[in-house]
Amino acid sequence: MFDFLKEKAEAFNINLSDEQVEKFKEYLRLLTEFNRHTNLVSSTELKIVIEKHFLDSLSLGLASGEIDFTRNLNVIDIGIGGGFPGIPLIIAFPHWKLCAVDSVAKKLNFIKILAEKLKLTDKVEVIAARAEELARQPDKREHFDLAVTRAVAKMNVISEYCLPFVKKGGYFAAYKAKTASEELQEAQRAISELGGEHVLTLNSTVSGNEQRNLILIEKTAPTPDKYPRKTGKPSKKPLI
Repeated sequence: MFDFLKEKAEAFNINLSDEQVEKFKEYLRLLTEFNRHTNLVSSTELKIVIEKHFLDSLSLGLASGEIDFTRNLNVIDIGIGGGFPGIPLIIAFPHWKLCAVDSVAKKLNFIKILAEKLKLTDKVEVIAARAEELARQPDKREHFDLAVTRAVAKMNVISEYCLPFVKKGGYFAAYKAKTASEELQEAQRAISELGGEHVLTLNSTVSGNEQRNLILIEKTAPTPDKYPRKTGKPSKKPLI
């Protein structure tokens, strides 16, 4: 299966070295160990983790025509959970830096240990916070080249969480399932209001016939100061 990981990653424009593949093996081992007592993923079966988590995360490589992956990008992952998509991306692009954000302490404890074991501590900053509050900090607001998130909330909600972190000219990549087009249509006004513009939606299939979608938003203007709204407001009263 790890040969499959390497092969499929190439189809996503990512060439993994043997050393990087070893990091994914260690990632799987630690994920399996921690998942026994901390709810990180629904299954740690080898095939499922490689297809639904590792490769899904690496599907960002399909955006290489839009994003210059050779640059030293500052990336923020909102709601990183078990590490996806941020950690697989940092393994694949070790010249990047990652700010891993989550409000669940147990999950962030896993990320800290994972970063240590994978020798990524100089690349990964772990922050326990709500996105609505963190985006108000001057050193984080409109600071990042790329914001990523997966399975956190609907597009109009997660855009309010993520776009305030992205600098003008940067990107927000939302990993979505089959409802991507409907969510994007519903969120168009919110995205524009937050200073973003839909660039493209990329499709991939890594597990059976399950289609995955990557919605790529470019930050074209500063986010108005009133966003994000107070904690809980974006999810309770989404922008429409």
